[in-house]
Amino acid sequence: MDFNLPEETRILKDVVRRFVNDELMPLELSLPERANSLDLPEPIQNRLVKIIEDLGLAALDAPVEIGGAGLGLLDSCIVIEEVHRCTAGRGVFAMRFAPVIYDLATDQQKEKYLYPTVRGELQGASAFSEPQAAGDMAGILTTMEKTSEGWILNGNKCWISYADIADYVLVLARVKGTKRHEGMSWVIVEKDTPGFSIGREQKMIHGHSTFELFLDKCLVNEQQLLGEPGQGWGAGTSFLYSSRLQISARALGIADRCLELAIDYAKQRHTFGKPLASRQAIQWMIADSSVELHAARLMVYDAAWRAQKGENVIQQTAMAKTYATEMAGRVVDRAVQIHGAAGLSDETILERCYRDVRPMRIYEGSAEAMRSVIANGLLR
Repeated sequence: MDFNLPEETRILKDVVRRFVNDELMPLELSLPERANSLDLPEPIQNRLVKIIEDLGLAALDAPVEIGGAGLGLLDSCIVIEEVHRCTAGRGVFAMRFAPVIYDLATDQQKEKYLYPTVRGELQGASAFSEPQAAGDMAGILTTMEKTSEGWILNGNKCWISYADIADYVLVLARVKGTKRHEGMSWVIVEKDTPGFSIGREQKMIHGHSTFELFLDKCLVNEQQLLGEPGQGWGAGTSFLYSSRLQISARALGIADRCLELAIDYAKQRHTFGKPLASRQAIQWMIADSSVELHAARLMVYDAAWRAQKGENVIQQTAMAKTYATEMAGRVVDRAVQIHGAAGLSDETILERCYRDVRPMRIYEGSAEAMRSVIANGLLR
């Protein structure tokens, strides 16, 4: 078995790393306190997006035939890992591809929503989390009821990213009267649809706000339904699996950068006449971080590679997300400890990384939910 990345993937990795080093790293420490790349001035953000478009990487996983980069999941993970080595990188790659639209939409729906999104002309958002059903997608309570005029949606969503700037939202609802996996459907709701409203801003630990959404007798026409009623479960879960691997790739990038910072600081900082790097306690922190990062990277790459081949990767995805996100937390924590007070201050990016990695153990399936997935698969 060859564990080396394919040559094309290594070239892609080098291209993205140059972009990160040349364009993103210089911006990093100029960001406002508790900020990320979503807070970059619009001219700078637009310039970065233009560079990404010129590189052909604006819509990573969108097929080439519709204007995307056409990357497989492994290559997408490599790009995401590299970009997230820099705290100015989150948000540079905005949502430009909606797999559920690609899988379920009619040609007319693709022309109206998918293709403009891939070109960067429209911004979309996905809404499946609810106050009583965040990790449990099958437990959503938002309903859709058929009428002579179309579908009436009732319910509310929470923790929705990009809702404030979205031109449309993909809402996961269930046909009224169905339970659990039955009747789950995706509906496209445009921002100005009567009965649809954005609620309070939910400010998050990592500086990226999410929002509540409300659907109160929200009427959409038949053309806003994606596929047939009840087709939403399969499309939604496949979207979650790829998202979980991409989150794992983010964790790899952040951990890799923090380990690099810890090594550099340990060599430079002297205590009691000796460099920190000479202390066994510090050496073991660095060694443990390197071991865990290597193991996590192999798990993520393996799951992504298998997914590209069309294998069922439910177990591997759950394992990769659980281990990689928890690993990143430990690596960042050790880097902070090695830096001492400097690691807690805004003089380094470590406190920002600390905030960035903590949510990863929760969204797109908590670590506890992932362990249940793993155990249920084994015990079944």
